[in-house]
Amino acid sequence: MAPQITFKYGETVNYQGNEAKVVSHNTSGDYLRIETENGKIIVVNKNDLFGINSSPDSPETGIASRVSYYDEQIEENKSFIEKCQQLWYMAKEGIKRTKGKMNSYLASLGITHAFQLTNTNQKKEYNAMRTEYSDYRFEQIRASADILHTVNATVSLAIDKGNLQNIQLLA
Repeated sequence: MAPQITFKYGETVNYQGNEAKVVSHNTSGDYLRIETENGKIIVVNKNDLFGINSSPDSPETGIASRVSYYDEQIEENKSFIEKCQQLWYMAKEGIKRTKGKMNSYLASLGITHAFQLTNTNQKKEYNAMRTEYSDYRFEQIRASADILHTVNATVSLAIDKGNLQNIQLLA
């Protein structure tokens, strides 16, 4: 006989990838009432919170399709990371080029710092270069943030995929 799964009132469970709270349960039946994150109360089979047994396919097929989904998502994320890396390097080159233009401009005027500019037109021209520099810097920061976010999401997908494969081994 399989061990009986028990839940306590208020306990947090994972339902379809989201947290839910146990609202009520019975020790003799297979059903459990949970409250989802959006406040909806539903009845679920406490022995099948993940829904793999209620699928018309066998659990193995359901797990295999989920693993396939995770593989696709991981590949999409890798492609997105590569695009972000290209943007990052392009922004890096833009920063280097713009910084060189700014330094050359100051040197052509015989000064070393922007605060030494006194002519209004020279300040405007220099500020236009600074704006371009800032735009490239923003692009680089955005690309870095996108890379970090996508890497974290990909690691989570890989962990979920591994967990599903472990479930498959134990089934």
